[in-house]
Amino acid sequence: MLTEADATRTDGFITVMLFGQLPTRCDEIEELGHYPGDGIRSARIFLREGRKPGLENMYCTQGLGKIWSINRVILDNFSTTVEIFINNYLVRKIRVIEALGHGWYNMH
Repeated sequence: MLTEADATRTDGFITVMLFGQLPTRCDEIEELGHYPGDGIRSARIFLREGRKPGLENMYCTQGLGKIWSINRVILDNFSTTVEIFINNYLVRKIRVIEALGHGWYNMH
């Protein structure tokens, strides 16, 4: 289950940060691919959530599984949104925040 998603663009690169929690300890999440937008469609990230290999037919007690995070960088100058798909279903569409890549930060 996706719980939080953020996307920022700096110098033509979109950084996408995804956070979520698995339904049981027998489940896992993996990224299948990420793609830039093409001027018509948004940038996209495809994830698969399901049972770990070898545990597909085993009973797992319902309870919360591990918290997960995925961070990806997509080369994309134009997309204003990122679509997030889990198991081929669109679960969230997030707006890309423009970040300025100029200046000095955290310099002491």
